[in-house]
Amino acid sequence: MSDTGSVLAGFLLADSRLPSGAYSHSAGLEPAVLAGLEVDGVYPYLLSRLHTVVQMEACASVLAFRHARLIQSGSAGAGFFPVLEAALDARTPSGAQRDASRRLGRGMLRLAGTLKGADPAVERLAAEVRKPMRPVALGVTAAALGMGEASLARLCCYDDAQSVVAAALKLLPIDPMTATGWILAAEETIEAVADAAQGIRGLDELPALSAPWMEHWAEDHTTRTRRLFVA
Repeated sequence: MSDTGSVLAGFLLADSRLPSGAYSHSAGLEPAVLAGLEVDGVYPYLLSRLHTVVQMEACASVLAFRHARLIQSGSAGAGFFPVLEAALDARTPSGAQRDASRRLGRGMLRLAGTLKGADPAVERLAAEVRKPMRPVALGVTAAALGMGEASLARLCCYDDAQSVVAAALKLLPIDPMTATGWILAAEETIEAVADAAQGIRGLDELPALSAPWMEHWAEDHTTRTRRLFVA
């Protein structure tokens, strides 16, 4: 795919209209707001996710992306994706967060199947993992669409940050200009997390970073009958 196509693919995968996009999930912000998080806590929350949940997911996406590229070249065996999924399960203690990630991942895999169903990595993931977690599906989809590794790592970070901001605009009295400024202010952190993700050398280096309050809020959110977002 051309460089232009790869850039457009990045915009596509960050589109809030996707089944895994910001219209359907809040990156955990809705349960945090229901628990008492206010406007002045949104930007620190965004940064906290980048340093914990997103750092792990960006690394996992990069590993999935690299394996997808090996599959595309015909030089990878079977069985890596289930192992990566198990490693993510072990690093995601909240069952609610695992379930949410798999709902989003299933939507991302459907998108990959629609756009690039004949891609061997897409076929392999669909065969090995029926409901992949979102970072795994995102890495494979990015490879199928011809994105580069650096673009994928940044996409993981940006997509999470913009999901937080988009949800905040629906949940709290925030000026959209202020919310946009948060994304720009987070650029240095986004670049650092993306660079670290590209430096991962194997599955044994996949970080295990805990965010206990986010996990608790996610579990509590599953018991609510009135909510805007699934997670």
